[in-house]
Amino acid sequence: MPFGRGLLELEHKLESRCKMHKLKECLDELMQEFGRIYFATPPALNFFSRSAIISADRIVIPFDYDTFSKQALCQPTETMKEIKADHDAQLSLEAIIPNQVPSRPNLPQPLIDELKAKWLSVPKTTLSSSVIMRESHEEAKPSVYLKHKHCLSLEFEALFQALE
Repeated sequence: MPFGRGLLELEHKLESRCKMHKLKECLDELMQEFGRIYFATPPALNFFSRSAIISADRIVIPFDYDTFSKQALCQPTETMKEIKADHDAQLSLEAIIPNQVPSRPNLPQPLIDELKAKWLSVPKTTLSSSVIMRESHEEAKPSVYLKHKHCLSLEFEALFQALE
């Protein structure tokens, strides 16, 4: 569901009633039907993203290929450590996913190597920079439903398989 004004009002109501664990309760029921459930949260650390992290077993952090994003990785990893200490000792950082990677193959490699040296895991699968991502956001549909054979859709499928 796209973010909107209704979510802001809901966030306030849920926070004021200490409902941080409601999502986890719902997911426990859904896991009987589905093998895996993925959340895509906005980069802001608000009630909804914290609730998603508390509900998760594993965290995957997308990393846009630039220096600013490299510096910004500290905030979500620190938040994850805090939530792990306070709510779920089994929570793990599954991977850092290079996103918006330029098509020139030698350009991203030094930064990806640095991530691999510093962080837990960086899979071989990276996500290319493509206009289909914006189209996906505008349509509020995953890219694999918009253009199944597009290279970015195929990269998402490969990433999904790599994270099994």
